[in-house]
Amino acid sequence: MKYCEYCGNELQDQAAFCVKCGAAVRKEDYSDLNSSSKSKLTCGLLQIFLGGFGVGRFYSGHTGIAVAQLIVTIVTCGAGAIWGFIDGIVILASQEFRDAEGKVMRE
Repeated sequence: MKYCEYCGNELQDQAAFCVKCGAAVRKEDYSDLNSSSKSKLTCGLLQIFLGGFGVGRFYSGHTGIAVAQLIVTIVTCGAGAIWGFIDGIVILASQEFRDAEGKVMRE
């Protein structure tokens, strides 16, 4: 929840002005709503080094893909781990990688 920096009144979602004091709300105050607290670098490195087990995808919340990577690695006796390695490179190379909630992961 966001509060007015001048009067402390609780702000409504995406409000342009405080209803109590009329102060303008900065756009930066809402910038964190669309960004994830998780790191794209951490996710990518986990995928590169432990991607065969889907660790990076578990970290980002994509459990379906993570389980699939784990199963493919087990069924192929480890050869399927290349999928996780390539996936880690793609994650690091992407401009805006998103977590399972659709939020952009921080750099």
